[in-house]
Amino acid sequence: MLLAASFIAWDMGLMARTTKVQHRLDGHVAQLEQLGKLNAALHHLDAVHRNDLQTGERNWSPALSSVAAMVDRELSSNQDWFGAEGLRATLAKDLAACDSLHAAVRSSAGRAEQAEMANAVFGPLMQRAHGHVEDAVRTVRKYGLGQETLALSQQWNEAQWLLGLASLFALVCAALVGYVARLLTHSHERSELLARTGAELERRNKELQETMLSKEEKEVMLKEIHHRVKNNLQIVRSLIRFQTDKVNDPRTLELFNECVNRVGAMALVHEQTYLSKDLANINVANYLNSLVRDLVSAYNIRLRLKMDVDVHVETLGVDTLTPLGLLINEVVSNSFKHAFKGREEGTILLHLTGTGEGGLVLRVGDDGVGLPDHGMWQKPNSLGMDLIRTLAGQLNASMELVPGPGLVYEMRSTPDTEMRRRA
Repeated sequence: MLLAASFIAWDMGLMARTTKVQHRLDGHVAQLEQLGKLNAALHHLDAVHRNDLQTGERNWSPALSSVAAMVDRELSSNQDWFGAEGLRATLAKDLAACDSLHAAVRSSAGRAEQAEMANAVFGPLMQRAHGHVEDAVRTVRKYGLGQETLALSQQWNEAQWLLGLASLFALVCAALVGYVARLLTHSHERSELLARTGAELERRNKELQETMLSKEEKEVMLKEIHHRVKNNLQIVRSLIRFQTDKVNDPRTLELFNECVNRVGAMALVHEQTYLSKDLANINVANYLNSLVRDLVSAYNIRLRLKMDVDVHVETLGVDTLTPLGLLINEVVSNSFKHAFKGREEGTILLHLTGTGEGGLVLRVGDDGVGLPDHGMWQKPNSLGMDLIRTLAGQLNASMELVPGPGLVYEMRSTPDTEMRRRA
């Protein structure tokens, strides 16, 4: 609509400008006609002069008065004509001079030499008057008709552009109308197909609803599964503890206890899943607090322990939380076993941040004695460090040691992995 309105406004403006140019052309043509009449009057006046001299008649004065009146009438009311500036005064002077010469010729009738001289001057003077009129005519043709003709030519070119663009616009509109008509036809066909498909889907949904379990029933079943998995892991944990009663070797006993803690970390995930309202997203803070509390109880920590726990991730899925919990279990267990020997107090650090766009960032460790040799991290010779690297690999994350007091690990997972693991 806006484009069509632009074409209409352009066309109306072009018509208005063309009308003005046409009016000016009509005025210039009328001016040429008036100058032609004036030139003819001057020729007639010249002829009257010669006739009076030959026949002795006295028609000069009426003819001169008629020409002078014409000059006053035409040039006084058309001062804005091209070439008309000063023409009235110039012609008036020329006519006055011609009148004087005509009178001199008539008064010198008995003196042939004076009459011939006056008549010789009369001719060029009359030609000069004709020349002034001709100059005005040429000026009108050059600057009046020429400029307006050029303007009309430009407007004609503009009209051709307007016509071409309007034709192109009409073709585009016609193509759009045809395209819209085809779309409407296809839409109608698809609407009928969708209506039939919708009826078929509704019928099948009714059949499926009769055979499928409801969402609430599914959630109850999933919670029951997690609850039973947690109970089974607790049974495994208890069996391992019973087996430790028959073990006397301290190193073997330590391995059994580590196994118990690892099973407990996995059981805790299923317990939190069972207690969560949303089975796909488990509260991370509750899980980590419970995990650290169980480890403190398992290792019977007696020193003054400060827990620096700062969790800024609200929920995670089971697939992410299980390896993350086992990794934290290994690091904190190592801290309890090795970091605080001979000390009365210590700090456990556990910071977890991240978003779905940026991935997870985990810092976990202690302010204890640290590793005696950092080469042990590059080439681990213990199951715990191997397990830490393996669990970080399951999370598709990098694991590095943070410089500083104690032993602190930093894990960074990639965003795509975290988004894939979140429910």
